[in-house]
Amino acid sequence: MMLYKRFGRTELKMPVFSCGGMRYQYKWQDVPQWQIPHDNQENLEATIRRAVELGINHIETARGYGSSEMQLGRILPNFLREDLIVQTKVGPTADPKEFQRDFENHYEILG
Repeated sequence: MMLYKRFGRTELKMPVFSCGGMRYQYKWQDVPQWQIPHDNQENLEATIRRAVELGINHIETARGYGSSEMQLGRILPNFLREDLIVQTKVGPTADPKEFQRDFENHYEILG
């Protein structure tokens, strides 16, 4: 049975374990979906499904993890939105305007 903790001052219950997307991606670079081998995508999807079965509903990824976000996006429609906590990140920069631009570009990618 998964243990959950309240997230900060919110009422959101986070599992004590997360499923991190840093290693389940196909490449560290962006690639078109058609270049991702079928067995790689199947492995990612089996990993996410098993994590959720075990109660690990916090799925984390980042823009800097190459194809991770795009591959994760392919399986997310198979789950109810309220059943998952999905987190992604944008890398920090010293220049606030550059950060804002990166954030906005990232948001456009995620739709």
